[in-house]
Amino acid sequence: MTQATEMRSITPPLETKINHEFTDFSKKSSRHGHGQDVVDSNNIRQVAGCLPLDMQNHRVLLITSRKNKDAWVIPKGGWEQDETQQHAATRETWEEAGIKGTIIRQLGVFEERTNKKRHLKAHHWIFEMSIDEVAKKFPEKKKRERRWFTFQEALIATQDHRYIQEAIMQSSLNPARAPPSPRDSFEDEQEEDIQSKPIMHAIEMVPSTPTATMPTELKRKSFMKSIKSIFN
Repeated sequence: MTQATEMRSITPPLETKINHEFTDFSKKSSRHGHGQDVVDSNNIRQVAGCLPLDMQNHRVLLITSRKNKDAWVIPKGGWEQDETQQHAATRETWEEAGIKGTIIRQLGVFEERTNKKRHLKAHHWIFEMSIDEVAKKFPEKKKRERRWFTFQEALIATQDHRYIQEAIMQSSLNPARAPPSPRDSFEDEQEEDIQSKPIMHAIEMVPSTPTATMPTELKRKSFMKSIKSIFN
């Protein structure tokens, strides 16, 4: 193994060449070839993509891979030298999935490795996107299928792509990461208040015993008796 393959790839810093989001949704073809793709100092390809979420119905839209029609993946592709990561991710999501949306946040930079030798293949800059529109016509309509998946279904469908699973786990689709709704928070506070009232009432009903002049052992017994009466 050469020294280059042993070195851990270091991703480049955020670029600021283009400050606006991708807006050319009228284009009928997608970019092809990897000649302009950004690579890092170890010649590792940099890829940008989105996890398109329908948060109202708690689901994610996945697409089939062009190379393997049975594999479900996220829309993604090479981040090119005249783009930011966000611009590239939005463009790829339109070209491959026909999705128009708003990038909410970056989920992370995830490593893709080869199946057999586990060599580092690419870094994936993945963003969470809130879907605004699912178009019927888009550049790669005839090359891919689209399907909605729940959180658990998406994890199963992407089991051969660990980096996608990691992104899904980091997303708002994960029930463990989703913030509670205002109603849930209110109901939790009510339940906590109801559960605490009987104990507080029992504490208030414990007769006070003048202990200033009591011996230490009697103080201890009196205290323990009061505590037991709360839970009996």
